[in-house]
Amino acid sequence: MARILIGWELGSGRGHAENLIDLATEMRARGHDPVLAVQQTAAMPAGFEIWQAPLWPALITSRARPSRSAPATFGDILSAVGLGEAGVLSGLIRAWDRILAAVRPDAVAAEFAPALLPAARGRVPVLSFGTGFAQPPAGLAAFPSLTGDPAARDEAALLAAANREIGLAGAAPLLALPALFAADRVLVQAFPLLDPYRRWRREGEYAPPPVSAATGSLPPLADGRGEEIFVYLNGAQTVRAPLLAGMVDAGLPIRLHMPSIADADAAVLEQAGITVERQPVPIARVVERSRLIVSHGGIGLAAAALCAGLPHIVLSFDLEKRLTGLALAEAGLGRQAEFRALDRPGMARLLAEGFADGAMAARCRDAAPAFRAAAVPGGARAVADAVEALIAA
Repeated sequence: MARILIGWELGSGRGHAENLIDLATEMRARGHDPVLAVQQTAAMPAGFEIWQAPLWPALITSRARPSRSAPATFGDILSAVGLGEAGVLSGLIRAWDRILAAVRPDAVAAEFAPALLPAARGRVPVLSFGTGFAQPPAGLAAFPSLTGDPAARDEAALLAAANREIGLAGAAPLLALPALFAADRVLVQAFPLLDPYRRWRREGEYAPPPVSAATGSLPPLADGRGEEIFVYLNGAQTVRAPLLAGMVDAGLPIRLHMPSIADADAAVLEQAGITVERQPVPIARVVERSRLIVSHGGIGLAAAALCAGLPHIVLSFDLEKRLTGLALAEAGLGRQAEFRALDRPGMARLLAEGFADGAMAARCRDAAPAFRAAAVPGGARAVADAVEALIAA
């Protein structure tokens, strides 16, 4: 039996928490002792040893501050969460040092945890796992632009600041900022289509996305007879009244799952004929009833839609989700729109056009078998296999 520290620092979607829980459950089933050190302890189930992961400044409400410009590179994102600030990276690494000393793991599995990686490097085997966006290739000389625009922050200055902090924490300096993400093994739990760094990946770095963990099987394949639009808005962003009105104006059969919806808004929508689901809807039921999926573009639902052969409209509110939506649109398997820029007529038009696009629906069904083949075996099993291989090496 091995003791495995599973760490998570950045990213706010439910998918991050579920990915960690799935891995911890799989490791325990194999006879190991998983320990969770996570950003959101309340999202973890009872029965596991749980630690609060050290927090980046941007995750603390009182320290949040607006970005001066939109990020173009991952360096810009790291700057926005506090990388360039004095005391931040050194403090995070020291905090992880304390957790590592207390837990004494045989291996570390890090999910979107750029401070845990240098803290653990060289003392125990380290696996980095998760989405492609959250794992820039560590061998790059600099972070590439993901938008076509120049970096909003000076990466050389960020590297100098990071190395000062790393030195204070007693870790080895970085030759380039992407080296912050170096690990003994990297597993990208995504289809290459949804990985913005796919052109730089090495062979063997992809693992199946976590689309089957909850049920133990892939979602069913859409048969083209669904007549609903399934809309999932996860509550990470405030949904403005005009967008809800646009759903009504579309005049289409819509099933909405929005955990944060106010009772008054739900009542208005239900009176207009929209079905409002208070609880999560099983993906099998979504596939059975739906012609189209609309969401903010979480990687798990995006992968599930590809496996099911359903087109997906992404209402993006950050760079990662914008890239997911654009990748789907470029492949002819979905559409992308900026969530904050949509107005009432724009929302109604987007839904109507997506619902009526039979050619897009047919492309999705034709593409699904290849995605389904790449999604087996389940993601948690592949990650657990990698952890065990590191321990055995």
